[in-house]
Amino acid sequence: MSGAAYRILAIDGEDLFGPSQVTGRSLTLTAGARADLEVVVPPGGARVQLPGISIAVAPSEVDAPSTSAPRDEVDLLGYGTAAPLGFDPRKPDRVFDYRIGRRVGLLDGRPGLWWTINGGIVPDVPMYVVREGDVVVFRITNDSGDVHPMHLHGHHATILSRNGIGSTGSPWRVDSLNVRDGESFEVAFVADNPGVWMDHCHNLPHAREGLMTHLMYEGVTTPFLLGTDSGNEPE
Repeated sequence: MSGAAYRILAIDGEDLFGPSQVTGRSLTLTAGARADLEVVVPPGGARVQLPGISIAVAPSEVDAPSTSAPRDEVDLLGYGTAAPLGFDPRKPDRVFDYRIGRRVGLLDGRPGLWWTINGGIVPDVPMYVVREGDVVVFRITNDSGDVHPMHLHGHHATILSRNGIGSTGSPWRVDSLNVRDGESFEVAFVADNPGVWMDHCHNLPHAREGLMTHLMYEGVTTPFLLGTDSGNEPE
């Protein structure tokens, strides 16, 4: 944001508590993520700058300022004011590991260098099973050599920690989480939306190349099948 400060009101449609003014820092949004920003436009105008495009917010006769991208990012782990989560992640009903990696192997009979979950290549990956009402904790690690925008359908997860450092700001809830190579996250949510939900990388070529699994609720079934034998064709 050039020419004005901004506040981050929400991420992925989830409000942040006590958002403060941000100047001289950028906000990173992973694939599929959303943010609501509040800007009080000064007389000289302001400009929202995105990769390859900028949007001026100014009176028609004013040329809003443009500056180079800041080197520092907003760290949502400590942004805003702490508030109750509405559940206790210290007493989870389920704790799952989600280790993202990469190795040589066969995917649908094709040799290649594929993305893995807990060391396995689809379909030899964990399918995470929960009961309605469970408090669920996922421990996500990425040692794959690339960044992955991870997306769980049907739920918002609260970020508890990143690289072992706990959240101190507003509850930060996402449905799309940017997981850089070498990073680890601990996230939690309440299983309150019964179904069979895809859990995958939002970089769709990565999903097609093996980085997908699903979260399913006990007692919920589907007639649909995983794999090419089902007749499904990925994008």
